[in-house]
Amino acid sequence: LIPPVFLTSLVCCLPWCLRKRVQWSVYSQHLAVTRDGIRFVKDKRKTLCGCACTDAGKSSKTIPFDKITDCDIEEPGGNTCICVPNVLTKVLVDTASSGTSQDGVVRHELCIEGLKDPYKFKKLVWALKRSNGSTFSARHVVSMEGPQHELMARDDVTSLLVDIRDELRHLNQNLRTSQTAVATVSTTRTHGP
Repeated sequence: LIPPVFLTSLVCCLPWCLRKRVQWSVYSQHLAVTRDGIRFVKDKRKTLCGCACTDAGKSSKTIPFDKITDCDIEEPGGNTCICVPNVLTKVLVDTASSGTSQDGVVRHELCIEGLKDPYKFKKLVWALKRSNGSTFSARHVVSMEGPQHELMARDDVTSLLVDIRDELRHLNQNLRTSQTAVATVSTTRTHGP
C-alpha cells in the first residue's frame, strides 16, 4: 500500500520540516502597540511540508485598550516531549469576550509567546489603557520605569547632544581649513609663474 521508500524519506525529512515550520511561524508574526491598541499580525506563511497548497493566509487582530480587561504573564515551566524545557514566557491578553468556552477550555483574546521583555510590555499596555492611548510619547514610556531611569535617560541624552555638538564644531573647523587650502591652491595657480 505505502512504499517503504516513501516512509523512509518521510522519517528522514521530518526534523527538517519541523525546524522550518517553526521558522516560518515565528518569522511571520508581528506585534505593535499603537495609540489605538495592540495589533498582532501573522503574515502569509508556509505550513506543513512547505508546499504552496498548504500555505496559511495573513491574519491580523487589533485589540483596543478600552476593551482589554486583563493582561497576565504566564511563566514557563516543565518540559515538552519529556526532554525539551519550556523557556518562552506567555503574555495573555483578555477582553470581555474571553473566558471559558462551553468545552471548558480557557480562551484568551491574544496569547503572545517569546517577547524579549514581557514585563515591560505589560506595563506599557496598562499605562496606555489607563490613559486611553492619549499619552503615547517616549517621555511617558521612559517614566514608567521609575524616576531613577528617567533621570539616567535625561543624562544620556544630554551627554549625547554635547558629543554631537563637539563633533559638529570639529567638522566645521576641518571644513574651514580645507576651504582655505583650496582657495590658496587656486590663487597660486591663477597668479603663479
